[in-house]
Amino acid sequence: MTLSRRAFLQSIAGLAAAPASTLRTAATQTTSRHVRIATGLLATWQSTAWLGAKAGVFEQHGIEMSLPAIAVGGPQAAAAVIRGECEFAHTGALPVAEEVLKGRDIVILATPTSEFPNSFVMARKEITQLAQLDGKKVGVLTDTGQTSVAARITIEKAGATAIYLPLIKFARIHAALAAGEIDAGALPIDMRFAGESRYGWNAFPIREFGTPSIFATTRRLIASDRALVMDVMQGFVETIHLFKTRPDIVVPLLQQYLHIDDRKAAEELYAFHVPVFQKVPRPSFPGMQTLRELLAKKYPAASALKESDIADSSFIDELDRSGFIERLYARGAM
Repeated sequence: MTLSRRAFLQSIAGLAAAPASTLRTAATQTTSRHVRIATGLLATWQSTAWLGAKAGVFEQHGIEMSLPAIAVGGPQAAAAVIRGECEFAHTGALPVAEEVLKGRDIVILATPTSEFPNSFVMARKEITQLAQLDGKKVGVLTDTGQTSVAARITIEKAGATAIYLPLIKFARIHAALAAGEIDAGALPIDMRFAGESRYGWNAFPIREFGTPSIFATTRRLIASDRALVMDVMQGFVETIHLFKTRPDIVVPLLQQYLHIDDRKAAEELYAFHVPVFQKVPRPSFPGMQTLRELLAKKYPAASALKESDIADSSFIDELDRSGFIERLYARGAM
């Protein structure tokens, strides 16, 4: 049976929550609360909040969600939360860890995807090895963002010293590479296949360091309105479920979000990402030691950085322990 989007959302909103006072369903909401989200990248793996907002998932929890800062770069997304311009951010673990080491208030709530090759150094077709980028121009998002740092490490490990140009947006990197203004650029998997097909670009996986994209807020907000944060996290988990089970809803939204006209390309991109989104998106950092080593060059205190310093898993723990997530997936994609 195929449900309409509204019927599907009503069905998941009606799932019985745990007795814990912080778990609430849409039926208990009487007023709409406005929440702002910042995202670092325009990419499928950082689309969760936008998809949930567009599909009406957060609305079921009395959350009016807006995204005033989309694809502003990882450090800028984290800074928007710290400054109070946004309540939440979908960005990388590296910017969050760096801000924590600076003594600023930001904390990771979830890692929506497992680690996977989500970004590539895309190079002109005549560049067949990364070592050939020695002295060449490479477009990156920012000087310090996670994807940019990982791209630089990948190129340096190949023995090349490149010139890095911060272009802020993936679209600008793509356009500069297509115009021949740069020799290579750090681009997401969302743009890889089209670049290979249309321009003959070569793709080199970026060596991430085991720190996947994250969803974050402040400890201050958790202390002042834990119920609000829990409602957002419940909607976040429900949106991941929507992604994994309802291509009929998600694929058209991805086309809109990523500006993809080709339905088949969007379907392939969706299929690639389904298994990497985590059913239980508990904060996890398999590359924590690498993260420490990278940051210790600038912040000596990083050598003692713990996961608990940068993450609060209590919201996902509570949703998991209550049985909410299991009940959500037991309903399947009706």
